[in-house]
Amino acid sequence: MSEEIFLDAAENGDLETVNELLNNGVNVDAKDVHDRTALLKASKHGHIDIVKALISNGAEIDHRDNRGTTALYWASTNGFQKIVELLIEHKSDVDVHDDRGWSALDQAVAQNHESVASMLSAAGAH
Repeated sequence: MSEEIFLDAAENGDLETVNELLNNGVNVDAKDVHDRTALLKASKHGHIDIVKALISNGAEIDHRDNRGTTALYWASTNGFQKIVELLIEHKSDVDVHDDRGWSALDQAVAQNHESVASMLSAAGAH
C-alpha cells in the first residue's frame, strides 16, 4: 500500500510524501503494474525536486518499464531540460530505445525540443 502511495506522490509532485515514505523505508525502486518506478514517473511529469530526492536515495537511473522506456526517455519526450541534464550527469544511458525502436533523442526531435536534442547529441546519443 505504501508503495502505491509513493508512486502516486512521485507522479503528482508531492515531495513531502515522497520524502516521508523514503525516510520510512519504502523501496525507492518500487514499480507499478507497468514496471514504472517513481523516478520514471517524476521525470515524465517534470518534478525535478522529486527526481533529485530519488537519485540521492539510490534510485536506479536506467530502469526500463514494460515498454522499454526510461526516466531519460520521458524527460526528453516532454522537454524537461533540467531533468535531462541531471540524468545525464548521473550517467543515464542516452542510447536506450523503447519497444518501437525510438530513443530519447528521437522523441526530443519529434517533439521539437531542440535544446534537449542538442544536449542528448552532445552526450553521445544517436
